[in-house]
Amino acid sequence: MRDSFRKASIFVSAIVALVFLLSVVPASFAAANTATIVNKKVYITKGSYVQLIDANLIPSSSGGTASFTFTFYNGDNKDIILNDYWARLKSIGGTKYTLTLLDQTKKKIAPKSSATLTFYSQVGSKVTLDQLVINIIKFDFTVSGYERTVAKYTFPKGYSNFVKAGGFKTIQINNSNVNVRIDQINVTKKDKNYVFNLSYVARNTSKFGVTLPQYNYYVQTSAGLYKLALKNKTDETLLLEPTVLNAVRLTGNIPSSLAITDWKLIITNDVGSETSKVELPVVTFDIPFNLTTTPVGSSVTTFTNDSGTYEVTLKSVQRLPWTTKDHIIAEMVIRNKESVFVPLPDLTGQFVIDENIKLESKTVAGLEVIGLAPGASATVHFIGEIPFTYSWKQFNLQLNEKIGEQTTLLADLTKSSLAAVPIVKAGSVYTQSVAGSQLTAQVTDVRTYKGEDSDLYAVYVDVTNKQNRSSLLPTWAGYFKTIDGNYYEVKMVKANNVIKPSNKEQLVLYADLPVNANKEGIQLLIGEAYDDNGVIKGTGTAKGYIRPIHVELPVEKVDISSFKQMKVGPYTVDLTYFNAFMNGYILDIDMGATVEKDRMYDGFTQSKLTMVLEKERTNEVILTHTIDLEGNTEGGTTWKVGENYSELKKDMTTTPVWDNYTLNIYETFEGHKKKLASVDISWSTYINWVENK
Repeated sequence: MRDSFRKASIFVSAIVALVFLLSVVPASFAAANTATIVNKKVYITKGSYVQLIDANLIPSSSGGTASFTFTFYNGDNKDIILNDYWARLKSIGGTKYTLTLLDQTKKKIAPKSSATLTFYSQVGSKVTLDQLVINIIKFDFTVSGYERTVAKYTFPKGYSNFVKAGGFKTIQINNSNVNVRIDQINVTKKDKNYVFNLSYVARNTSKFGVTLPQYNYYVQTSAGLYKLALKNKTDETLLLEPTVLNAVRLTGNIPSSLAITDWKLIITNDVGSETSKVELPVVTFDIPFNLTTTPVGSSVTTFTNDSGTYEVTLKSVQRLPWTTKDHIIAEMVIRNKESVFVPLPDLTGQFVIDENIKLESKTVAGLEVIGLAPGASATVHFIGEIPFTYSWKQFNLQLNEKIGEQTTLLADLTKSSLAAVPIVKAGSVYTQSVAGSQLTAQVTDVRTYKGEDSDLYAVYVDVTNKQNRSSLLPTWAGYFKTIDGNYYEVKMVKANNVIKPSNKEQLVLYADLPVNANKEGIQLLIGEAYDDNGVIKGTGTAKGYIRPIHVELPVEKVDISSFKQMKVGPYTVDLTYFNAFMNGYILDIDMGATVEKDRMYDGFTQSKLTMVLEKERTNEVILTHTIDLEGNTEGGTTWKVGENYSELKKDMTTTPVWDNYTLNIYETFEGHKKKLASVDISWSTYINWVENK
C-alpha cells in the first residue's frame, strides 16, 4: 500500500513537472504540428521566431500565383543560417506545389536582427487561400525524411488578403515601408467602354527615399483582368521621399457590357528574367464605385485629367450691362478631390445658348491661386457677350482642355436661371473674402457737384485692405441705375497707392447725370474691373467687371448751415472763426479752424476746400480762395492738423464792393462744385460769423 502510494506520488510529480516544462518551451516545440493563426509569431527557438506577414493569391496565365512573405527574427546570440530553413506548400487535399524563393542572396541573419523572405508558386486557377497550407521546415537529418516542421500556417474559410474600401496596406520597397491606399476613382461611360480613372497614394514611412517600382496594374472583373496604364510617364521613376504623400494615376478602357460590381485593383511586380518572368502580387484592393454621370441639367460634375481628379460646380450665371451689350459672367468653382496637392487646370470655356448658339468666352486671368490643396477650391470666371435684347431659355458651359493640338471636352454644365446680384443695404459694410482680394467696402457719403450743363453724382466709398500684406486694391467699374431704369456708366477716381493691412483708401465713383435726372432711389451696380491681364489693381482700362453688388445709397445731405464736421478726403474741418471787414480799399479776413485727419487712409484724392465770398442772386464773386490741407496749391492757404489761424488781405480798389455777402465753402471735383456750408455776412471788425455754427 505504501509502495503504491509512493509510485502514485512519483507519477503525479512527473506530470506536474511535464506541464511546467511544456509551459515554458516555445510553441513550435510544444505544438509544431498544430495550425497557427494567420500572422501569428511562431518561435523556432526560445528567442527567435518566424511570422507570416503577407499572403496573396492572384490570377495568372497559368492558373494562379500564390506568394507568402515571412519575417525571420533572430533573438539569439548566434547567426541563424537560412539554408537550414525552407517553406513547403500543399493543398488541404494533399497536392504539393513547388515554391521558389524570391531573394536567394540572403544566407544568414545576425543576432538581434531580422530578414524578410518571400516564397511563391503557381497553383490551379480554382485554388483559394483557405485551401492551402504552408509550413516552415528545418532540415534535420536526425528525423525521418530529414525535415522537421517548425511552423504551420492555414487560412480560415473565405480568407482573402484584399484591402477593403477605405483601408490601406503597408508594402515593402527595397526594405522601406510604404503605405498605399486608393484615393480617387472616376469612371465614365463613353461609347462602348468605361473610361476608368483611378489614383492611389503612397507614403514612404522610412527614413530614406525609394523609387517606385515599375509595377503592373490590373482591374479584375468577372470577365477577367484589364490592364491599366500610368497617366503620367514621370511616375515610372517616381521617387518616394520620406513622409511625402505621392499620388499615382492610372487609366484604361473596360467594356461597358460588364457589371460594375466586385471589381478589384491588382498591383503586381515582375520577377525573374524576360524568358522566365513571373508577376508577383503586391497588393489587391476592393474598389467599389459608382459610375460618374452628369444628369441632364446638372450644374455639378467630376472629371479626371493627367493632373488629378476635380469636381466642378457652375455656381452662378449673371448678366450684367456693359456698353452696348450684356456680359455673361459664369462663375465656376473647381475643387480638388484628391489627397495630394494638384495644379489648377488650364481650362477654356464655351457658352452654348439654347442648344445651338455658341458663344466664345474668356477667363479672367491673374488668379492668386496656382495650386489646390486636398479638398481646397478656387473660383474661375468665364466671360462672354450677348446682345442685351436676347433672352435665353437654356444655358450651358462646356469646359475643355487643350493639350498640344488635341482639345478634350471635360465637362458640360448647365444653369439656365440667372443669379440675383447681392444687395448691400445703405449704411452696411460689404465684405469680400476671395483669394488675393480680401477687403471691406462701405459708402460714406453721396454728393452732387453742380455744373453748368450737367451734374456729377459722386459716391464716396471707403475700401479697407483685409489682407495681411500691403496691396494695391482693386479698381471698380459698373453703372448707376436710376429708378426709371436708365444706366449711367461709373467713372472712378482713386490714388493708386499701396494700402497697408487694415488701412483703407477712399474711392470716388461718379457719373455725369443730366441736370433733370431723378436721383431718388438711384442704385450703384459695381464690381471689380478687369482687363486682358485680369482684375485691375492700379491703373488700366476696364473691359468689364466681376463679383457685382447692388449698393443702396444713402440720402444726400443737404444741410449747409453748419461749418462743423466738413469732410474732405481723410480730413474733418471745423471752421471756428471767420471775420471780414473793409480797411479802406483792403478786404481783411481773419480765419480760424481745427483740422483732424484719419490716418488710416493710405489713399485719397480730395484734400481742398474753396472759400467764396459772393452775391448769389447776381452771381457777383469778390473772392475765391483755396484752402489746401496737403499744401500743394500755390497761392492758397495751407491748414495743418490741429489749430490754425490765417489772415487774408485783398486789394479791392478796382472791384465794386457791397455791404453784405454770402460766405460759401465748396468742395470742387472734376470742375464741378458741392456747397458744404453757407452763411450771410456783412463787414464787421468784431463779429465771428461762424460762431455756434
